[in-house]
Amino acid sequence: FPAPAYACGLRAYIDHEQGWHKSLSNVPVKNVLGMSRHVFWSLQAEDSDANSLNNKEITTIIRRNGFRFWGNRTPETNAYIFEVYTRTAQVLADSIAEAQFETIDSPLTPANVKDVISAIRAKLDSLVTAGKLIGAECWYDVVDNSTTDLRQGRVRIRYKYTPVPPLEDMELYQSFTDEFFGPAFAVLGGA
Repeated sequence: FPAPAYACGLRAYIDHEQGWHKSLSNVPVKNVLGMSRHVFWSLQAEDSDANSLNNKEITTIIRRNGFRFWGNRTPETNAYIFEVYTRTAQVLADSIAEAQFETIDSPLTPANVKDVISAIRAKLDSLVTAGKLIGAECWYDVVDNSTTDLRQGRVRIRYKYTPVPPLEDMELYQSFTDEFFGPAFAVLGGA
């Protein structure tokens, strides 16, 4: 099977097992027997083939304890720079819209609009608590809802969110020190 087929299958598996907020990068891919072209990869080598591809927003496959996709980025340069940012937007748009199905064609009253906002806030809050969003808000803006629109049965509700980024780049700084000799040998006292 081509790599995109494995990526789609892995995305569905991760969505189900961990959630759409988890990147498909650095997750073992089952049933892969090999790669059509070797990609040099090293966790500590900036000049590896995998990092060169990632720097061009190309996700690749590496081999370490099996085969894994490696890379989080999309060609987008503004908001949706990570695959999980795109996935988060898709899931939120679908789940929030679908949750409002029963509300469509109900009476357009302030109480019903408040109920919708409360329900969306509760959903967003639960996603923040679950670690699937960093933060989120939902509100009714009078500027978006003219008397003419309301009279026509149209209401506009806004929400915004901050997705969870993948931990893509971690630098570890090592220091050599003599400071631990004193405490380590102080336990000997006058022995």
